[in-house]
Amino acid sequence: MKGAFLFSPVGCTRFDCALKIGYAVSAIQSRRDVDRGGERPMAAQSFPFKIGEFECLVVSDGVITVPDMVTPKPFNPNDAHSGMPMDVNCLLIRAGKRTILVDTGSGHWMGPASGRLVQNLGAAGIKPSDIDTVIITHAHGDHIGANVDDQGKPVFPRARYVMHRKEWEHWTAIMDAEPENPRSMLLITRKNLPPIRDRLDLVEDKAQIVPGLEGVLTPGHTPGGLMLMLSSGKDKLCCIGDLIHHELELKRPDLFAIFDVDKDEAVAARKRILPELADCGMLIFSCHFGFPGLGRIVRDGKRLSWKPIRMPAA
Repeated sequence: MKGAFLFSPVGCTRFDCALKIGYAVSAIQSRRDVDRGGERPMAAQSFPFKIGEFECLVVSDGVITVPDMVTPKPFNPNDAHSGMPMDVNCLLIRAGKRTILVDTGSGHWMGPASGRLVQNLGAAGIKPSDIDTVIITHAHGDHIGANVDDQGKPVFPRARYVMHRKEWEHWTAIMDAEPENPRSMLLITRKNLPPIRDRLDLVEDKAQIVPGLEGVLTPGHTPGGLMLMLSSGKDKLCCIGDLIHHELELKRPDLFAIFDVDKDEAVAARKRILPELADCGMLIFSCHFGFPGLGRIVRDGKRLSWKPIRMPAA
């Protein structure tokens, strides 16, 4: 995929077909797969914390490789040294008797250094059958890839799924319009969205999923992307989904990702939301920042930066 890289300034028409470029990648694999035989590059696979009465757990799904962030060199998805590794973090929330999972990761689709969600949940003592609700922030393959296993069976057999109505309508329209292509990453969508249709609850903006957990429509990256606002007492957490993928976007909100469906709307959302998150000082969970993806956005004048919560030393 010559010349494709993850971020580019708005107005660069070379990237106007961002969605098609992103979904043309047919062989994403982790650089670590080759360099280290598939070994996960960090010791910890889960990170517990609390938001008031909510017990939370960040669970690593592993690492995928995406086109280089800003380096203008060609991305070859078959070359383990082309592109950059990106963490995939999922979030588990215990809300009373409810056990809620945010996103299902990349499943078996993106190489042996990814798709480790179920394994890492098990290491934390959580069985797939314990999950009663799965919230899909948006339907890109690294967020829905383990809705079903490689045999097409539900990975989380008791769970009902929650996603925004616009997200479902967007992807079903694409699947209806596009011919099936086994080399397209739309195949992940075809295999993982239709099987949950009968267990799917479609929501609107500001839907209360459980008391204290609200889904906020954040279009741009995808039309029905959800941010999640978790609140208990004085404690608050914002799960930003794929509002941003990398700390660079805090410094350069005018950049857009090749995977953004509507680049102008995505950039506008970042310019509006990121300063608000910095000003309120709430804890942030990022699906793609370095594990565990927890921290705060801080402001120095107009400049924003990321202050991560560090993992304790092993």
